[in-house]
Amino acid sequence: MRKLKDKHVFISFEQGTNGYNLGRVLATMPCMHWYSCPENGIHPWNISSSNNKHHFDRITSKGVLPPTHDLVEKYLPNEKHYYKLFDELFEKNGGGDIIEGGERVIYCTHSMPNKLLEYFPNSIIFNIVHDPLIITDQIIDIFVNTPAYIPHKGVVPEDNEYLKFLEILNSRKDDLTLADVWAFERKKKFYNPDMEEKLRKEIFAKMFSNSIFRKAVKHDRVFNTTSKFDYKEIKKWLDSKELI
Repeated sequence: MRKLKDKHVFISFEQGTNGYNLGRVLATMPCMHWYSCPENGIHPWNISSSNNKHHFDRITSKGVLPPTHDLVEKYLPNEKHYYKLFDELFEKNGGGDIIEGGERVIYCTHSMPNKLLEYFPNSIIFNIVHDPLIITDQIIDIFVNTPAYIPHKGVVPEDNEYLKFLEILNSRKDDLTLADVWAFERKKKFYNPDMEEKLRKEIFAKMFSNSIFRKAVKHDRVFNTTSKFDYKEIKKWLDSKELI
């Protein structure tokens, strides 16, 4: 079903590269769906009503559209099995209604373009190419300050093994962060500033590798860009694809 009719628009990016900013701009176009609600802002430009500025969630009148696999891969590692669940939840929570209404569904994701094309071959993708050195510090800050205990209700079963692991850690540290989980998985203790250099090296290595893969993407359904968006070029590309 997904391969035959999907009208997804993916913004594929690393943390700290303005992916949600681009998502809000694209959502102002008449062919794009905006997840209008108080949490996201009634309109895409209402960022002041969003708790995390430009960030928005995929909230519909029927629920929340499921995330791409990257967000839940530690909970549900079987990617093919997960995307079967994705299809079910997408229809159940209103995604099909949006598409049937003629609008495109915007997803902000950290999944890589090639992986998205594997599961969503009819989608269009904006691939934000980053400088690994610049964004490493931003990602460290995100790791240190972002809560790690996220149940993903409705997607992840309550008895999920990884969720139980997070519950145990969260019971031992109320303000459990992504950095704490990272440290515990490696050192069996929570994060402290002495670990920053190791975290930095690991994040930089991943960002360096990802930047190479992102730069190498060449596909007629992928628009490669930096975080300094040229909206005239984006509009021109969309027009050339007859997607709007």
